[in-house]
Order: sequence, then C-alpha cells, then structure tokens
Amino acid sequence: MSFITKNANLVLLFLIMLSATALVGATVFFQTNFEKINTEYAQKIQQLQTVSTELESQQALLSKIKGELELKSEREEQLGEQFTEVRSTKEQLETQKKQLVASKEKLETELESTEGVLRDTRAELDAKKDIITTLTGELDTTKAKLNVEENKRKKAEDDHSACLAAKALCTCP
Repeated sequence: MSFITKNANLVLLFLIMLSATALVGATVFFQTNFEKINTEYAQKIQQLQTVSTELESQQALLSKIKGELELKSEREEQLGEQFTEVRSTKEQLETQKKQLVASKEKLETELESTEGVLRDTRAELDAKKDIITTLTGELDTTKAKLNVEENKRKKAEDDHSACLAAKALCTCP
C-alpha cells in the first residue's frame, strides 16, 4: 500500500503543482487581460472626456447660434414691422406727390396766365409811361410858355403901371 500512498502523494503533488501552475498561468493570463482592459478603459475614459469636452463646446456653440438665431428672428420681425411702416409711408408720400404734382401743374398754368396778364399790363404801363413822358414834355413846354407869357404880363402890368403913373404926373391939357 505504500506504493498507492506514494503514488497518491505523487499524484496529489502533481495535481497540486498542476493546479498551482494553472493558477499562476490563469493569474498571469487574467492580469494581462486585466491590464489590457484597464488600458482600454483608460483610453475609453480619455475618449469619453474628449467627446464630453467636444459635446460641451458644441452645446455652447449651439446655444450661441440659438441666441443669434433668436436675435435675428427678433430683428427680422422688427424689420418687417418697419418695412410695413415704410411701405405705408411711401404710399402716403406717393399720393401726396401726385396731389402736389397736380397742384404744381395748376399753379404753373395760373403762373403762365398771370405772366401773360403781367406782360400785357407792363406793355400798357410802358405805353402810359410814354404818354406821361410826352405829356410831361408838353407840360414843361406849356409851363415855359406860361412863364414867358407871365413875364410878358408882368412887364405889361409894370408898363401899364408906369404909364398910369406917368399919365398921373402929366399935366397936359
């Protein structure tokens, strides 16, 4: 029985050695796999952090773009209102312009008519000025003749007074 005990011990020793070797092999294998998995995990975490950073920057950019879009929408709405106001103002101004053009044409017609009357009146005025000038000349001539005749009359009166004075002094029969 010693052979069986000896063999059993050897078999047990072999099994223990085999188990220990298998355990060491499995430990090394799992350690290597664990390190690979740990490295991959670290890489995935790094990639996740990179993606997370990119996502945050994209979200910030998206928020900025969204804000700009809202601002542009508000501006577009304001510009639409202003455009409507400008269009209505333009239509009013065009209506006023048409009225003013019609009024201008009417006034130009009246001006032409008035200018015609003015030309006629000026022609009459010039003719009357010529008549006045002629009559003034005749008046001056008449005044000159009147002055001459007045002087003659005064001289005649003086001569007559002198003659009467001489007659009064005269003692003739």
